[in-house]
Amino acid sequence: MLALFALLAALLAPITAHAQEGKVELALRPIDQTGQFFDVTLRPGETMTLEVELANVGDAAIAVRTYASDVYTIINGGFGARLRDEPQTGTTLWLDYTTDVLQLPAGQGIRRTFTVAVPAEAEPGEYITSLLLENDEPIRGSGDVALDQVVRQAVAVVVTVPGQRLPALAIGEASHKMVADRSVVAVVLENTGNVRLKPAAEFVLLDVAGAEVSRASVPMDTFYAHTETLVEVPLAALLLPGTYAVRLSLEDAVQGVRADEAAIPLVIEAPPEPAGVVGLVPGLTEVIQAVREGRVPLPVGIAVLAGSLVLGILIGWLIVRLRLRRRRRPTASKR
Repeated sequence: MLALFALLAALLAPITAHAQEGKVELALRPIDQTGQFFDVTLRPGETMTLEVELANVGDAAIAVRTYASDVYTIINGGFGARLRDEPQTGTTLWLDYTTDVLQLPAGQGIRRTFTVAVPAEAEPGEYITSLLLENDEPIRGSGDVALDQVVRQAVAVVVTVPGQRLPALAIGEASHKMVADRSVVAVVLENTGNVRLKPAAEFVLLDVAGAEVSRASVPMDTFYAHTETLVEVPLAALLLPGTYAVRLSLEDAVQGVRADEAAIPLVIEAPPEPAGVVGLVPGLTEVIQAVREGRVPLPVGIAVLAGSLVLGILIGWLIVRLRLRRRRRPTASKR
């Protein structure tokens, strides 16, 4: 029990990004930009030089890694940047930004220049990539339950190639998964246009007879051009096995684009039966272990103690009964 309480306390303790030497806090700031990210317009074949500040705003010197990274759209919309070991593709290759590891003193920063070169064959539209700054080595956690941490800062680099804006959306397949005994239904989406969108999704789930099973409205965050993502709807219960259909509508009124699919097929299989052994809790492995000499397992000790108490009470009750009978027996009279 003490071990269990210690584990629960460790799991509930707040996680903080602190190294042994002090707090780790980084900043990545675009220079000479009006917003929080780089937003430039370049024609095919043009090049521009930009500047970014890498800052350590923590209270200890630290080795940091900086690199360029592909951007993707996370589930239900939003900004995501690939990790350091993932390949660089697409717009990221337009940047002349070399991966580097630097030593940053506490409270100081450095400025770094880089170039963006748009290929001569680039089509009109919006293109996005990003710059990353993170601690080079993970922050080692401490305690019984320890997590290593990487503090990341990202800044987007958005390049607009002038020309006709063509917003477009495509709806793909539906899928199902179970999370904590509840169903989650997801549908693949693709931004096939050349501008970022913020569509609102209307989701309806129908059974094989066409009756409505569930309905939801999902306001999506930014959906970047030339990327794919999922619109994901968590349900309040686990769906029964069977055949369903998803009706999905997407609309971005600002960009003037809409997409509809009336009957996306969805088949839900029965979950596999857990393989268990009679007498065991499913998922647990049987343990066969001899009792060590001089030691009694806790359950056996409790059973022995309880049996001894019951036996003692029974013997005491019998003794009292015998004494009472002797007192009540009449004495023989003398003739």
